[in-house]
Amino acid sequence: MKIFIFSNKYFYISIILILFFTTNLFSQTEKSILTKIEELKSNSDFKSQNSDYIDLILELAKTKVRSNPDSTEILLKEGYNLSLKTKYRAGESSALSTYGYLYFEKGEVEKAYEYNMNALKVAEKYNLSREKLKALNNMGLDFWLQGNSALALTKFLEALTVATENKDVDMMVSINVNIANLYSENGDYETSLTFLEIARKLNVEHDNKEILAYTLLNMASEYSELGNYEEAERMVDESLAYFEKEKIIDWLSHAYEQKGSIELKNNNYNEALKWLTKSEKLCDQINFSYGYTLVYNRLAEGYLGIKDLDNAETYALKCLKISTELKIASSVKESNLILSKIYHEKGQENLAYEYQVKYIELYEKMSNEKFKKGLGILRSKMQFENQKKQLITDQNKAIAKQKSYVYIAIAVCAVVILILIFIFRTNKLQRKYYKELQNKQNILLKHEEELSLSIKTKDKLFSIIAHDLKGPINSFHLLMKMSMNESISKEDYDALFPKALQDIQGISDMLNNLLMWARTQMKGITLNQVNVDIYQITTKTISLLEPIAKKKEISILNQVPENTISFSDRNHLSIIIRNLISNAIKFTNENGEIRISVTELEIAWQIEVTDNGVGMNEDTLQMLFKNEHVKSTYGTNEEKGTGLGLAICKEMVESNGGKIWAKSIQNHGTSIYFTAPKKSEDEASL
Repeated sequence: MKIFIFSNKYFYISIILILFFTTNLFSQTEKSILTKIEELKSNSDFKSQNSDYIDLILELAKTKVRSNPDSTEILLKEGYNLSLKTKYRAGESSALSTYGYLYFEKGEVEKAYEYNMNALKVAEKYNLSREKLKALNNMGLDFWLQGNSALALTKFLEALTVATENKDVDMMVSINVNIANLYSENGDYETSLTFLEIARKLNVEHDNKEILAYTLLNMASEYSELGNYEEAERMVDESLAYFEKEKIIDWLSHAYEQKGSIELKNNNYNEALKWLTKSEKLCDQINFSYGYTLVYNRLAEGYLGIKDLDNAETYALKCLKISTELKIASSVKESNLILSKIYHEKGQENLAYEYQVKYIELYEKMSNEKFKKGLGILRSKMQFENQKKQLITDQNKAIAKQKSYVYIAIAVCAVVILILIFIFRTNKLQRKYYKELQNKQNILLKHEEELSLSIKTKDKLFSIIAHDLKGPINSFHLLMKMSMNESISKEDYDALFPKALQDIQGISDMLNNLLMWARTQMKGITLNQVNVDIYQITTKTISLLEPIAKKKEISILNQVPENTISFSDRNHLSIIIRNLISNAIKFTNENGEIRISVTELEIAWQIEVTDNGVGMNEDTLQMLFKNEHVKSTYGTNEEKGTGLGLAICKEMVESNGGKIWAKSIQNHGTSIYFTAPKKSEDEASL
């Protein structure tokens, strides 16, 4: 049986929202359904084969899927058999879909897929648009749970087309949220917000306050991931007020956890713990397993922030246990990372290393899976759009064929006139077309050159990866194997391990740059400019890289004044500064010095990263920042890299409206400069 590995922090929140939309959107309460059933049965001419009775039985089955699955199975069996007996096809398809939902909840995704597929076949065979819509949506969920994001997107897009054509607002909201969460799972939060915004507008237009609250909480998580905490908190507060008023416990728990998460990101640990504790208490009330996997890790982070290491350890271990049981890989990965930090703080370095290794394994696996899924989604969307265009083309051809006989006489006359005009203008048109042909040929030649350059860059990257990854990984594997077999002495292990760890750090940096480069080549640079403090980003980056610098006894000086505000993309600025400092460490000898400073210009800040390392000659200096000159290089301690870092920096600096350049003297050091726009005038006046 296939088990789907969850890979997004908020994916299981989204699954609950999806199930709410798929099965309970504007549905009747259990009490009202029972009342209607009793009213039907009280009629003297009541017959169980009545389609209204079957619909109510199936609706009642849905309401009991979580609270009483045994009752659901009994009701489904009755509803399904009655539908077959009376040849009520809408009931048959609906019963099969509900069976799919039941097995979906049980985690038996293959059975869920089988029932939903049968529901779709019945709906298509008997042209049942509403049931077909439900089945397509469920099929999308089945493919998603099996890890096939590309096929899931195809089903959701097909369902969205049907829902739009039938003006089915309920399902339009549902499917837009499903598509949004699919993109969110793959890290494309901007696209996710686009679909969530559509769902939000539909909810506002139709005054769906309850569904709007769920949608806003999902949107808040996307804004939080993008670093827009102010907007995220505003949306959480709006949804939280509704959940408190209506006493919706599970979603109120999510809202409290979201509040705490935002406070954690702003390092307000005590305030975060207040909200997270409230979330935990609500989870206890309803024994909310998925809720625990969220709040336990956040509580562990909060207690780690205030240095309460025992409580931090307790919650991290609890989260690791329940996340492992539920097979939520992202939460398992995060728990391992938090535990490695806790044991490092406690001075238990062996345990810290053990959990760090587990975290790295999960990180690399999930990064690769997410990259592949992202490509699959892109291909799937393109295929779907092409199919739609082809369908429209075929329809237009059919219409044109029907009208062709009407216009044939006019066409003949038009052809005669066109021939006369053509003869008159032949020479002129020939010259014009020849010129256009030459222009197109030049464009093709340019594209051919660009493609050739891109292929060379790709081949060079593969060569670098094959060469630079194989050696360190084999060495690290051999070291671990010798350690486990106790065939290496402690002295040799202590001597070899730091070098192996340095190689792994180099591989990590290399893969980060490689993934970032691949994303920019596929989708271009995505820009989200806000006012950010360059001093804070520099300080945080130095703290991350200081352990590497200390191994070479290199000092890093942050000479950027506090409150140096730039209107830039926060993630881009972090990546630029991190790459430049990493390069400086790499090419600076032991006991060297690195300085980060800033100069105020008229409309921008000029940031400078200077080292007193090995420097470079004029030829090397001219080749910097260019993709076509990607080259694997080695630092002063044989640190490895792909050479992509500076090319990525150039793209991101320029996308934020700046420029980047370098000065260097061989054996004396290097200075790399880039500019970033100051705080925008509109933002400054607020």
